[in-house]
Amino acid sequence: MLSKRLKSIAGLIKETDNVLDIGCDHALLGIYLVKSKILDSIIVSDINEKALKSGLKNIKKHKVQDKVDARLGNGLEVADEHIDTVIISGLGASNILKILNHPKTKDLKKLIIQANNDHFMLRRVLTLKGFYISHESLVYEKGHYYINIVFEKGKRKYTRKELIYGPFLMYANKDYYDFLLKKKKAIIDNIPKYKIITILKHKKDELFLKKLTK
Repeated sequence: MLSKRLKSIAGLIKETDNVLDIGCDHALLGIYLVKSKILDSIIVSDINEKALKSGLKNIKKHKVQDKVDARLGNGLEVADEHIDTVIISGLGASNILKILNHPKTKDLKKLIIQANNDHFMLRRVLTLKGFYISHESLVYEKGHYYINIVFEKGKRKYTRKELIYGPFLMYANKDYYDFLLKKKKAIIDNIPKYKIITILKHKKDELFLKKLTK
């Protein structure tokens, strides 16, 4: 059974997308997409040979070898020319940006990203690379929040606050910002009292989060 986290990504795929799932692990998302007839076919890849072997076993088990093409390789290096949409989930923002620091990125029309951390850096760098944020959604599963961000080719201007908190998420989910507020308070409590400027900076962010949770 597909996890809630992965199902939320599947919901962002259109039948016209030509998809490469990078870091596919057990290939469960790719299998789900073709068995649910969301896609006719998909390329899935992983840099880890052991993980890919597990994916190949699942592909064979579900009898979708003709629809799910599993490839061993590093990021976009395995992408065919027709690929225009990339899924990357379960990685940190810095690793995701390393993967996307590739000439083939310019040929992509859509990036579906579910990063583990530093969403501000992810939004800032990818919007500078010529993508805009077309969709954001929040998923809560097993005590963790996951953020889905869809980037599409094009230019938009964003404020720093929008890049930090997300132009769609800023006012969309008060529970999430309650969670962020608790994290911010914990950070402030652990800053040495003499670091006044640092405390004031975090207090400013805390005030903004309080406004979002009202």
